[in-house]
Amino acid sequence: MHTQLTSTSNSFSQRNFWIVSLSLISGLILSILSWLELCVEHCSANQEYRLFGMPFALAGMAFFPAMLTIHFFSKQFPSLSKLTSWSLAAAFGAEIMFILIQKYEIGHWCPVCLGIALTVTIACIARALPYFKTFYSAIQQGEFMTKIKQGLLSLSFIILGFLMAFVGISKVDAAEDAIADMKNRLMFGSKTSPVEVYFVTDWFCPSCKKIETQIEKILPDIQNQAALFFVDYPIHNKSMNYTPYNLAFLVNAKSNYLKAREVLSQLTEKTETPHDNDVVKAVKAYHIPFKELSFLDVKAGMEFFDKVVKKYDLSATPTIIVTNTKTNQVIKFEGTDEISDQNVLNAIQTLSQSHEETSK
Repeated sequence: MHTQLTSTSNSFSQRNFWIVSLSLISGLILSILSWLELCVEHCSANQEYRLFGMPFALAGMAFFPAMLTIHFFSKQFPSLSKLTSWSLAAAFGAEIMFILIQKYEIGHWCPVCLGIALTVTIACIARALPYFKTFYSAIQQGEFMTKIKQGLLSLSFIILGFLMAFVGISKVDAAEDAIADMKNRLMFGSKTSPVEVYFVTDWFCPSCKKIETQIEKILPDIQNQAALFFVDYPIHNKSMNYTPYNLAFLVNAKSNYLKAREVLSQLTEKTETPHDNDVVKAVKAYHIPFKELSFLDVKAGMEFFDKVVKKYDLSATPTIIVTNTKTNQVIKFEGTDEISDQNVLNAIQTLSQSHEETSK
């Protein structure tokens, strides 16, 4: 009789082991599908959320292989069995938080995400069954408090997982990320200096064209000391027709940008609505390649320009902004009367020294 009970117990334990294994493998597969975004239309909203800065799918792709490794080694090292149970309990708590996010914040269910939650739940149930199966016999043997302590410990890990998910979940702003990425792509000069210089112009502004050559002379000095940005501020609406081309050269033809900028400026005297062929023909003589940007890149670039205009409360062109991003000091030069090569260089020097003094 004892042999029969032992055999049944071993069979039950083996079955549970493989249920947990298959659940973890299923969770890994679903995490990969989520990473590949092979999901229904409402899943896209979940892609905007992060767990401690990591996409949910990537977190799953890290968690499930780690759990599988620990789980399989637990057959050889029984002490790892507790770690498997505690980790699954924490994951179950985190999944409760993820489901609440879908229900009350996103407002749509993601089948793949729910599938991952189901795999974790099944694995947890499989790990918990032996506990409940032996609960009654433990009471009869006077081990009631031991079982209660084990249950409370597992519950504490569920709560811990829930709290970690609550603290770690954040929603990324895709638009802001795109603007930040575009800012880096548009940058000239020093990537380490806290000083930034914004040269803000309009393509049909006569005063802007007058100071172009003046500013070009000191560009090497500016780039050695600060980050430099060329910003379009379309005072004249027709200037917006040139912004996509300007962005394309800023991103894809940095080494030839000044010449490309000059060519675009000359083109404004011929047409207010340039076409790709006009631009290609104009820069071809200078062997400058033209590669247009995607709509999303153009949108991000224009939003970056607009953000600069709003942040520094600009209302006219030409304007040069010199700012220290560490101290938030700003020096603004507006119009041909204020803008001069010496004023700009002095402002950069002043704000650079201000940062050095603050750092001491």
